Amino acid sequence: MAFADRYVEKDRTWQDNWNNVVRNVLFQDDKLKSLMLVPVGTDIMTFQKKYFVRDAATDELLTKEKVRIVAHDDEGIPTLNKGVRVKYKSFDIFVSEDVEHTADIDRLKSRQVLIAERIKYLLLRQRVCENIAFQYEDEYDTWTKTVGYKEYRLTLFYKTTV
Repeated sequence: MAFADRYVEKDRTWQDNWNNVVRNVLFQDDKLKSLMLVPVGTDIMTFQKKYFVRDAATDELLTKEKVRIVAHDDEGIPTLNKGVRVKYKSFDIFVSEDVEHTADIDRLKSRQVLIAERIKYLLLRQRVCENIAFQYEDEYDTWTKTVGYKEYRLTLFYKTTV
């Protein structure tokens, strides 16, 4: 029996689930968009093109946006269950140094950490978010080649099936 004979066509894929997370959860949250300095009235296509980019690595210099999140999946690892993998969803949060400490009355709080906290709240507050059960992995400051910007990485994980 060939693999094609055993594979069932899906009505909804893991990518569809992720698109729904962006569309119905992240883009709909005014507090997150405010922290990200997304202008009021920005449509979802502009949001995903300029502010919440899906890419394994950013190759475009930040010049206009004060905040940009680059979201990507890492390869992940197999589990003991055939066809099930643990995948990592990383959020690289880039914040211009001139707005890093302007998001809260407590000026010691950095915008990138506040954004990470908001994403964690939105994706982890329920057991399942748009058919994906995210779990917390790690978060930390990281280096960036983009002069004038700080980068902070939040990593969550979830399981996928074939």
